[in-house]
Amino acid sequence: MGNIYIVRHGVTNYNQENRFQGQLDIPLNDEGLAQVAKLGNYFQKRPVDVIYSSDLKRAYQTAEAIARAKDLQIRILPGLREVNVGKLEGMTWAEVKENYPNWVKSGHNHGYPGGETRLDIENRVKNTWEYIAKRHSNENVVLVSHGGIIKSLICLLLGINNENRSRFVIDNSSVTRIIYNDSGYKVKSLNSLEHLEC
Repeated sequence: MGNIYIVRHGVTNYNQENRFQGQLDIPLNDEGLAQVAKLGNYFQKRPVDVIYSSDLKRAYQTAEAIARAKDLQIRILPGLREVNVGKLEGMTWAEVKENYPNWVKSGHNHGYPGGETRLDIENRVKNTWEYIAKRHSNENVVLVSHGGIIKSLICLLLGINNENRSRFVIDNSSVTRIIYNDSGYKVKSLNSLEHLEC
């Protein structure tokens, strides 16, 4: 495989309000649309063979900007969809701390109340990655997804325990570039936002 570009969707109102979006289908806001236009410019100058996206609107809108710049079709891959956060959907962090204090204290490493478990997430990410890797060796692949899934995917590729995924910061519209060589997967850039400064 060539370059693996892992892109988080642009910003939404829920992101700005510090709310759990989970699998709610929240669109990009005006700032998010401006961000993804810059993502399109960024990818215009880079080789891309295929674009995969989560089926949620905020990710698909982000993928559209890249697809337009490269004149490519978007391939929907539901495995890239954000984590199911169950009862936390729509809540702010303040509301979660008030309503689920034990979950917050536990470090929330075992899953989400009424949503996916950590094992569910790990298995979904593993299956999704195997699907992509089998079909696109030596190609430049863009994956447009969500913060929780991106962190888990980075852990998988680098052989890091998934319980450490919260140590990664993955900002809206960021690009993480991973390359593959004989010694395995290596991070070339993590959470890059350089394209937003143009």
